[in-house]
Amino acid sequence: MRVGIFGGSFNPVHLGHLKLARAAQAELNLDKLFFVPSHQTPLKSGRELLPVSLRVKLLRAALRNEAHFSISLYETKRKGASFTVDTLRAFRKKFGKRAVLYFLAGADTLENLSRWKSLPEVLRLCRFVVWSRPGARVGRIPDGVIYMPFDALEVSASEIRRRLVSGKSVKGLVPPETVSLLGVYFKAKVSHRAA
Repeated sequence: MRVGIFGGSFNPVHLGHLKLARAAQAELNLDKLFFVPSHQTPLKSGRELLPVSLRVKLLRAALRNEAHFSISLYETKRKGASFTVDTLRAFRKKFGKRAVLYFLAGADTLENLSRWKSLPEVLRLCRFVVWSRPGARVGRIPDGVIYMPFDALEVSASEIRRRLVSGKSVKGLVPPETVSLLGVYFKAKVSHRAA
């Protein structure tokens, strides 16, 4: 069995995430692909994160019509910082030694990869696949990392959040099923600040 593990904050999930997942499904011939939202990303400030319950709700809405994709709440249930090595150990235990695990990440991951907890074990537990991303510099690819050129969408979660805070539309950037959920959350947030 070939299992894709797409970890990240999904803060919020956007069309670039879905395009990468579909490409991974096809290119790697995956039997299953799991989106694994983090509870708290160790190398990112927690203040920037949307509430985990909202990020999960947005993922559920975005994946409703994606039959080959699932959500794993392993990291959100663990609470605290989410370390990939722990997630991979859990997936290895669940799917057994014969499963081939593919961890999916964007090229921006390479900037901080050397700071990851237990990186040698991470690279032993899975095939670590990095996908090209607009604007991400790619130097030397570390040993044990597979680099996949990919026609990525030029969209970022931070830009989507900025647009939402300023009341701009995010149509065409996020899955249509998530637009109203995001609008309600950010409208309430802006109203609360103004009060």
